[in-house]
Amino acid sequence: MPLLRMPSGVVPSLQQLQPRKMVLVQVVEPEDLTVLDQCLVVYFPAPHSFTGESQMEIHCHGSPIIVQRLFHLMSQQGVRVARPGEFSRRAFANGKLDLTQAEALMALIHAKSLKAAREAARQMQGSLSLSMQKLRQAILDLLIQVEAGLDFSDEEIDVLDSQRQCSLLSNISDQLRLLQASAVTGRQWQNGLDLVIAGRPNVGKSSLFNQLIGREKAIVSAVPGTTRDINEHGVEWSGMPFTLADTAGLRDSSEWVEMEGIRRAKERITQADGVLLLYDVRDGLAPAERQMAEEIGPDRLLLVANKMDLLTDPPSPFSLPLGESFTVLPLSCRTGEGIQQLQQQIVKLFARHDGAEEGSILLLARQREVIDRCAYTIEQARQLLQQQRSGELIALHLREALQVVGELVGETRYETFLDQLFSQFCIGK
Repeated sequence: MPLLRMPSGVVPSLQQLQPRKMVLVQVVEPEDLTVLDQCLVVYFPAPHSFTGESQMEIHCHGSPIIVQRLFHLMSQQGVRVARPGEFSRRAFANGKLDLTQAEALMALIHAKSLKAAREAARQMQGSLSLSMQKLRQAILDLLIQVEAGLDFSDEEIDVLDSQRQCSLLSNISDQLRLLQASAVTGRQWQNGLDLVIAGRPNVGKSSLFNQLIGREKAIVSAVPGTTRDINEHGVEWSGMPFTLADTAGLRDSSEWVEMEGIRRAKERITQADGVLLLYDVRDGLAPAERQMAEEIGPDRLLLVANKMDLLTDPPSPFSLPLGESFTVLPLSCRTGEGIQQLQQQIVKLFARHDGAEEGSILLLARQREVIDRCAYTIEQARQLLQQQRSGELIALHLREALQVVGELVGETRYETFLDQLFSQFCIGK
């Protein structure tokens, strides 16, 4: 029985549908030809489709009732709902995507920032795949040289000497280190950075929190110890996602609830990607704050000098006994002066992109794990070569490195792993 028909009443055949062109049709009840909806269909004949198989898309108006009825009618004709990730897995199985491109699609679906989404889109076009091909070729070229030296050691064949082979291995190690460094950027882009606002009571932590998120979420009071628990809010600056945490004021207290809030604040500080240590510019840093700043270090700490508006003759807030490596930024939470500069400084200081090359940034934990294994194997080969150990052992490590790179792009297939991977996609994707 027909499910789709042209407005003229003719039931369309695949031969009548021009590939990749929208066609207006009606969805009808098979029993009495009652019109349910007016839709657009588009036909993608194999192999020119996402999966490499023949596909048809039906674009209806999206009413849940109509969609549910359409699913029911199609199921009666042998059509089933796609499993999670099934289209992407079929595309992978048919060679339309390699594993890095499939994972880029998953990363795009789960992207939590504009930077992560843009990077995933680049990798869907094959940029990470290309980097892996270059890495694989470099390892393969070296392996050929090592094995040629083993097989034809008595013949006059031009084989690279051990010094040159060491140089090539070092170049491969450099490529892997850049990829490992990019994993830090990838984690930041995909998961965001945890940023904690810390300091003594009444220095303006909750006011700064409200200024940075753009609304009054934290309670602001002149009463010390108002903030007992951790307030959190997500923001995005320059395409980077941050989770801001407003914590309890750090001081000695005998009150149990406040003590627990201080304990949680200290625990959060140790785990954070970055800490904003806020202080009253009129009082300066207390000895305990100086010690905490030294323990955290300049890479994970930004000093924020608040209440600049209360100074009649403002001194330089940068003249602090912490060394020039620490960044200090003056502002006023009451007037908002300096807040925009603080946001820019946060991105500059904490959102590091050391060695990260767009298009080759590792966004997923599995990719980071594979590259770590490859780097370890290459380092083992390099050490063996420096020690002038057996060429067979060096070749063994190089072959293992090739296999590991193959895992990254999906040349080495493990069905259980693939089942787990594609199950993380949304339904049908």
